[in-house]
Amino acid sequence: MKKTDEGMPDSAGFLGMRREALFQHLGAAEGGLSGEEAYRRLARFGPNAIVFHRARSPLFMLLAEFTALFPLLLLAASGLAFLANALAPGEGYALIGAALLFVVGLNALVSFVQNYRVEKLMLSFLDYIPKEVAVLRDGEKLLLDAREVVPGDILFIQEGDKISADGVFVGAAGLLLDESILTGESEPVVRRSLAQVVEVDCLARSGATVLKGSAHLLVTRTGRSTHLGVISELSQKVERALTPMQKELKGFVRLITALALGIGLVFFLIGWAIGNSFWTNLIFAIGIIVANVPEGLLPTVTLALTQASVRMSRHNAVVKHILSVETLGSTTVICTDKTGTLTRNQLHVEALYLDFAELDADQRLPLEDNPAVRPCLEIMALCNEVIAANHHGSRSQFHGDPTEVALAMFVDRYGGYEAIRARFQPLKTHPFDSDVKYMAVVHRARDEGLYLTAKGAPEVIIARSTQVHSAGRARPLVAEERERILAQAERYSAQGLRVLALAYRVPDSAEAEAEGLVFVGLVAMVDPPRPEVPAAVAACHSAGIRIIVMSGDKGETVSYIARKLGIARAPRVIEGEELRAMSHAALVEALSGGEVVFARIAPEQKLDIVMALQAMGEVVAVTGDGVNDAPALRRADIGIAMGRRGTDVAKEASDIILLDDNFRTIVKAIEEGRAVYDNIRKFITYVLSSNVPEILPFIAYVLLPIPLPMTVVQILSVDLITDILPAIGLGNEPPEADIMRRPPRRRDERLVSGRTLLRGYAIIGLVEAILAFTVFFTVLDQGGWHWGDPLSSDALLYGQAAGAFLATVIFGQIGNVLGCRTSRLSAWPRLRRVNRWIGAGLLVEIVFILSIVYIPALNGIFTTAPLGWTVWAMILCAPFIVFGVEEARKALVRRGIGWLAA
Repeated sequence: MKKTDEGMPDSAGFLGMRREALFQHLGAAEGGLSGEEAYRRLARFGPNAIVFHRARSPLFMLLAEFTALFPLLLLAASGLAFLANALAPGEGYALIGAALLFVVGLNALVSFVQNYRVEKLMLSFLDYIPKEVAVLRDGEKLLLDAREVVPGDILFIQEGDKISADGVFVGAAGLLLDESILTGESEPVVRRSLAQVVEVDCLARSGATVLKGSAHLLVTRTGRSTHLGVISELSQKVERALTPMQKELKGFVRLITALALGIGLVFFLIGWAIGNSFWTNLIFAIGIIVANVPEGLLPTVTLALTQASVRMSRHNAVVKHILSVETLGSTTVICTDKTGTLTRNQLHVEALYLDFAELDADQRLPLEDNPAVRPCLEIMALCNEVIAANHHGSRSQFHGDPTEVALAMFVDRYGGYEAIRARFQPLKTHPFDSDVKYMAVVHRARDEGLYLTAKGAPEVIIARSTQVHSAGRARPLVAEERERILAQAERYSAQGLRVLALAYRVPDSAEAEAEGLVFVGLVAMVDPPRPEVPAAVAACHSAGIRIIVMSGDKGETVSYIARKLGIARAPRVIEGEELRAMSHAALVEALSGGEVVFARIAPEQKLDIVMALQAMGEVVAVTGDGVNDAPALRRADIGIAMGRRGTDVAKEASDIILLDDNFRTIVKAIEEGRAVYDNIRKFITYVLSSNVPEILPFIAYVLLPIPLPMTVVQILSVDLITDILPAIGLGNEPPEADIMRRPPRRRDERLVSGRTLLRGYAIIGLVEAILAFTVFFTVLDQGGWHWGDPLSSDALLYGQAAGAFLATVIFGQIGNVLGCRTSRLSAWPRLRRVNRWIGAGLLVEIVFILSIVYIPALNGIFTTAPLGWTVWAMILCAPFIVFGVEEARKALVRRGIGWLAA
């Protein structure tokens, strides 16, 4: 017998056990446990609770923001800056060290606020398991906290309840359960009471919802040992791989670190070789290392991702991890559940077969013209036990068995459910029984005698029918017609539709059996696709994204939905048994071989599919709402849970939660993710460009007999003041028109490639440096300085030259940011579209440089001095030259010179 962690057999382990043995094994009694025994069991088995989401300490959440590689790099750079300040006080290194600490702190705060918001939202979701339950204790019915339920308890279950523990029904009346949240199957399941021996249809699982009926449940497993708890634990044990953006940023930080340390070491050795002292060389090596670190990149990336998260929240998508935004953009495969994700999780009448003609249930006129419609609608309305509620004259709302709800809604749309039932008086009901597979109800028609209506499995109703309703009257049903009807029912079933047969008779008494029936027709139902899904599927296909359906439902239904939505034309259906027999290689081959959908699969098999796709190099997004989706949601590169109907297990395992359960939101999120990747690459290119005119002054100062063209404070002002807003502006550029018509980017495509470095360092950065040095030496020459002359750091001429160098770099960056707004196409058309962040950034840059040049109090801090108009004439040429060079580069790229592409 299979055991759980606490030593109690799982519910399936009780199969075949007799009733007396079951009670004896559980130490249970027909009158319930005693309070004392329940207390002992609670101490042994623990509370009936599942930890879907472990609350995190806000302090630990904040501290975690400092442990990523990029913040650690900036903290190391800050430490080096403070070391340099200790060796050479008054050079501005203390300020740059403090500024780096501020940047890391600000970034941590922004990221923490976003994550803390999501944390509070997750805690608000934790209400899936009911708070109170009715329990039999000491022979009395008590209302207790659901956490106090223990194995051996007997629970009272009624319509609308969520079952709070696994168990065996020891008493049941007309019980119908919705287990779709656990299994993925949209059809409700019939459960019955234990008679002599425990069978599958006597079992209950925690998390199922009672649609109809009432029962007594003998509890066998609680808390983490339940089916719901086991899957929750499985999903939490699954390790999540790094996102593509995490891998890219990790690689980028390593690259920048290697470049900074390498260049610093090289020029330390050069300084040593030309005779400079150890401490002088160390200070300048630190200056070069700090200048190479893009201090503004960390907050810019964080803000870009956070703002994308905010934009997605306006589309009802909650982003739990901001890096997930970009991951969506690199998605190549979406593995989606069917029930509740692609479909409405509500049965709908899809087609009718009346008088040997197939009719579309949504086409109104043919239905009204068909003489078989009236008896069809009457049977649907009368042979029905739903509860109807009408609110202030609006259309009726129905509650009960999903199949009967679908029939009632159909009748209400065409004939008026209440209007039909008002003409008849119910006399006797033969409820649906899983053994006889039909239901019948006898009514008295107003002044027209008795009327028996029946619905059930087609083969059962056909066998009980002797006539058929055709051409508006009843006539004998011949053998050939029976075969036609059964063949049509089989065709519907093969398409994944749920089929019922409808019939009636005029009996002599209310005790009459459902024999000698008049067959009226077949009704085919399906859990219909959500209306927004087909357009979303088409958008995914145009974006080169493959969609694979993974469901616990039967193969015919999964295939039908996939074909109806355009996900596949003629998919291969792989069911759970076949998948279980497959090797990993065979699964990979099946996934590579064409259109495929998965049906009747277990949660761990969804996990196998996701891992196989990842092994093939795919970036996998998984959507789902059920407990059975949770392990795959966590293992996927991006997990997307449904917020309305999704379980807490699914929400906890996911990266993004769709509050409106709208599949279309995924497409918008993918578009947002692609735009974020493009924009991050743009502003990385933009930020890297200014590194060259920041590094070369130090190199020139060490190697040549010239004043230092750019101080560390000026470097800091570029990285943390003038570059920040334009970089954020690039991070908020709207998606380019063709972004959802491109295939997903290759998995080996780098965020910062060699060509990106070539564009930033060897082209734009070098042009900016040449322009800045040209202006710098021109100012020195006009001031009477000669090569090799010493120049004090507080001299007016030095302030003018250094200020001119800084101004040229800043204005060169203006041309750079305007050119970076597009990757391949000309940026001229984009200049007509206002980007408020970039506009504000340009304004800040201009106001800042004019302020530090012409306000005397700022001259000493930033090493600047007022400049003449002739100098400004040269500086103002910089943005036009840089923009022109960038436009020329893109023109060459469009002509096929690929090595120039960024």
